[in-house]
Amino acid sequence: MTHMLHREGTIVNLVDDYPVLSIRGKGYKHDGNVWRLKKILEIASRYPIVNFGDVRNGSKFTTSLEQIFTSDLDLPLVHMVFTNKEDLTRCMADLRAADLGISVVASGVMEEVFGCCRKAGLRPHTVNYSLGVWGRTDKLPPKEILEITTMCGHALVASNLVKKLIGDIQKGKETCDGAAAKLAKNCVCGIFNPERASNLLQLVARL
Repeated sequence: MTHMLHREGTIVNLVDDYPVLSIRGKGYKHDGNVWRLKKILEIASRYPIVNFGDVRNGSKFTTSLEQIFTSDLDLPLVHMVFTNKEDLTRCMADLRAADLGISVVASGVMEEVFGCCRKAGLRPHTVNYSLGVWGRTDKLPPKEILEITTMCGHALVASNLVKKLIGDIQKGKETCDGAAAKLAKNCVCGIFNPERASNLLQLVARL
């Protein structure tokens, strides 16, 4: 899945951003395996994930873990976001021990994610690598805005909303954490990192 792949940023502000998803294989591990996805999310929730969700129930900012765990909807996949490699590594080790047989995809700075895999005793099966954005890049928002909007892989966090909230922060009408929560609410699948967004908003609001 590539909607976690194109997060803009620097090595410095990406090393605390690790979105993870788990998905059933269509025609292979699909029918009757929703419980496996819920178990993966339950294992991840043992650690301080800053966001989670699925496209049917919503994210941390629109639903609860309990709602997802008790949902009778046919969930296609689940998402979660870690903010440090230590927690990601521990979750990977737990998932390895659980051996649920469902694909798990971790995204982030490649060297850091590979390091987590090694420490957890895992060997990556497949690697997707973003080659960046091609074409009329002059039409894109400024880099500091893209670092925030690209944390929603389905483009549901609007650049104009980010700009508006930056203005509200500068005027003292909004806090960085509050603005980050408003942005995260628009990312229905739960891979938006509100903690990173708050830090980025604080930097941009000072410019």
